[in-house]
Amino acid sequence: MEQSLLIELIRTLSTSEREQLLQFAALPYINHGRMKDYTLPLLKFCIDNFSSEKSQNLDKKVVYLQVFPNQEFVEGKLEKVMVDANKILRSFLLTQRYLREDNAFFQQYDFAELIRVRGLLTRREQILGKLRKIKEEPDFGKHPNSLYYQFLLENTLHLDECYKNQKKGDLNVPNVIKALDIYYLTNRISTLNRFLLQQKATKIEIPESLKSVIKGIKLPDDYSNYPVLQANFDIFNLLNKEVPNLSEIRALFVLIKNEEQRLDEESLQEFYSYLRSLTILLLASDVEQIEIDQTLHELYKDNLRRGYLHYEGKLHPSRYLAVSNNAIRIKNYDWAIEFIEKYKNDLIGENESRDIYRMNLADYLFAVGRFEECLENIPPTSPFLDYQLKGKRLELKALYELRSDLLPYKLDAFKMFLSRTSQKLLSEHQRRIHGDFANFLNQLLHSIPGDKKRAERIEERIREKKQSAEWRWLLEKAIELGKS
Repeated sequence: MEQSLLIELIRTLSTSEREQLLQFAALPYINHGRMKDYTLPLLKFCIDNFSSEKSQNLDKKVVYLQVFPNQEFVEGKLEKVMVDANKILRSFLLTQRYLREDNAFFQQYDFAELIRVRGLLTRREQILGKLRKIKEEPDFGKHPNSLYYQFLLENTLHLDECYKNQKKGDLNVPNVIKALDIYYLTNRISTLNRFLLQQKATKIEIPESLKSVIKGIKLPDDYSNYPVLQANFDIFNLLNKEVPNLSEIRALFVLIKNEEQRLDEESLQEFYSYLRSLTILLLASDVEQIEIDQTLHELYKDNLRRGYLHYEGKLHPSRYLAVSNNAIRIKNYDWAIEFIEKYKNDLIGENESRDIYRMNLADYLFAVGRFEECLENIPPTSPFLDYQLKGKRLELKALYELRSDLLPYKLDAFKMFLSRTSQKLLSEHQRRIHGDFANFLNQLLHSIPGDKKRAERIEERIREKKQSAEWRWLLEKAIELGKS
């Protein structure tokens, strides 16, 4: 029962939402299922349990006695109540979402359609007037769906013109086509941007069907009037380059900063995410440029302060790792551990053993030379691929630093993972850079300290493969080998 959608959703509700849910479930026209007499007691018991300081696991038979007091347990009966309760909770959440203030346009739009169906055409004109006023409000363009709303409104006016056609005028067709083009083009480029970024991250080939689409992208002359379209197009052009340069990335940053007042929060978060990704791509092309890491660190701090790294108050594990890892790379250890500790309770998908937090803590502990503590905190596995790979590399690095006898066996297991287990998990690029890491580590492991000629050969090989995972660390160890 603990793993049911009903229980998982109730856990996410705030105190006020739980109270509102019980009031909602008490309405007869909402709670009208076959098990209506039992749904409210079930919801109330679950809510009371999670609201208590001493909440307990919800055993099915214990809950059954609360919902059906003095009745013998019947397999499947409680599940029927849970189905009805789940429908009520779903309706509550959908209603709550639909009636939000920022959804005023759709509420008026749907109400106008309802009025039309009921034949009250004069009243419909009044509702459409309200929709026009919403469109003219200063913050209308800052709504993430403003371009779609613009199209819907223009199309509604067009359909009304068709219905009342006096055989004069353009039926609002030009406005419909323009709104549709802007909405379509913005979403087309935005979707292509996600593909192009994925293509760079995983080194996949661009299908022939998409190559012609990418080449055929053209913008209207007045595209600068639409900052969402303009920013997406600039990102599109940067992602189409083999490697963006720093001046172009800074120009994009200036554009986003200048247009912040005209952009919605969702778009701003997305554009800053692309800005960070483009900086990371530039860094990957030349890992020796530590100043790019510093620029990225300042960008992370700026976005963190303004809430652009969070999604609805939560932080994605990959972003958590990227920010802490970047701070560690520039040796800002105090800031890194402060960040790791401060945001450990904001993580999406964190489990009871706090594996996401422990992985980032292990990364910090390795950086400050506490190798044994590092090994103690590395989780055995992770559902996040970047964490799984990071954990394997970190373990091998820590064992190398400790001169552990376990390293050869762990290194062989890692090579086996790359050659067999990873076929369905990793792209060819990921397998190659991790294969390089394993090979270089193996060469370091089997080298005699102080053998300068061999150390120089390894160092030269490492310098030639800057795409190798853990490149900076490998280079540092090769240099140390010659000095030992």
